[in-house]
Amino acid sequence: MFNSIEDRALSEHRGSGLFVKKASGKYSILLPITGTGENGSAPAQLDKTAIGNPQATSVEGRTENPQKTIPFFVHRDNIKILESIKGEPQEFLRFLPDFTGFKFSGTVNYMISNTDVGSLEQGEITITPNSKDEYVENCYDLIEDTALITNAIDEVVYITGTSAKEINVTTNPSDATISAVSDTVGVATVTASEKKVTITGVSDGSAIVTITCSKTGYASFERSVMVVVTGNE
Repeated sequence: MFNSIEDRALSEHRGSGLFVKKASGKYSILLPITGTGENGSAPAQLDKTAIGNPQATSVEGRTENPQKTIPFFVHRDNIKILESIKGEPQEFLRFLPDFTGFKFSGTVNYMISNTDVGSLEQGEITITPNSKDEYVENCYDLIEDTALITNAIDEVVYITGTSAKEINVTTNPSDATISAVSDTVGVATVTASEKKVTITGVSDGSAIVTITCSKTGYASFERSVMVVVTGNE
């Protein structure tokens, strides 16, 4: 996954990245994916029989914009992003390691597949283009880096009673800031200090804690944790 336009080897992250145009006017990573999909197609070939000549020939026909099918890892955060843009026109950029790329626009849908990679379930993003792929020779100034959480974070945290669970966070860039919010403060509260997130149980139930990584001049990124609190009865 690209988290920086200069992270071109893709050796430190699983998969690669698909970029989408944000409100800033620049493109930043949409979500972690396992490939960037096929890109465009050659003009279709149409059979033609010339009058007076029974020999069949082919001529250049219309240019097609086939659907682009892209695998992704199924996770609450990825599905949340896809749900927020599903069916709405978006502008995309497929960014290549030499800073060339292809722009296209289209609408997004997705489905969960039956494919597992290790313990990770996969899904498929389907982008239906409404424009031809446009070659961009220099993408450098079009890209906005994304501030990312780089360490693994548990998807589910279990808390007994009113005890607390601490989550240490590492970021790229290292000076990015961390904030956190609980969607159900009656079940669990959360605070963020420096690079540590502390989740405290309040009452039995479940809550989703969202951790946001941000830095000025960078696109922000979120990771969420399901919190299950028991033992307060």
